[in-house]
Amino acid sequence: MADFSHLKALDVNAGMTAEYTLHQITVNGKSPTLIVAPATDVNKPYFNALLKRSGKAARQVKAGKMTADLIDTNRDEDKELYPKHVVKGWRDMVDVETGGDLVFTPADCVSFLDALPNWIFDDCRTFCVEITNYTEPMDIEVLAKNLPSGSSST
Repeated sequence: MADFSHLKALDVNAGMTAEYTLHQITVNGKSPTLIVAPATDVNKPYFNALLKRSGKAARQVKAGKMTADLIDTNRDEDKELYPKHVVKGWRDMVDVETGGDLVFTPADCVSFLDALPNWIFDDCRTFCVEITNYTEPMDIEVLAKNLPSGSSST
């Protein structure tokens, strides 16, 4: 039987992070970078909170009542959930009052995400749900066993 156990190395878990740089924003020559965890089912606290809140939305979508307000509500809910469960830190975040680096706090993260234009936050959300942002390509070199000529491995 073939061995595919090496593929486990591609598993993603909630402890993994990726860096999402907001190139659309530059303050004093720096673009803020968010350190984010996956916003998928592997991030159990986030996913459970999302499921808890999604009951009403699911009923509306199922009833064919998808509206712009529903999309806005979903985005606003993510702006509350991301600082708690997805954004783990940041770097190159400049405090515009002092010009110095701003230390990450969940409260400041809430304020930052609330201040972002929706299209920028939507880009961030898209990045956070893309699982390949948390993995590295796997390159496995397999060496053939030295078998005598005319022999097969079966």
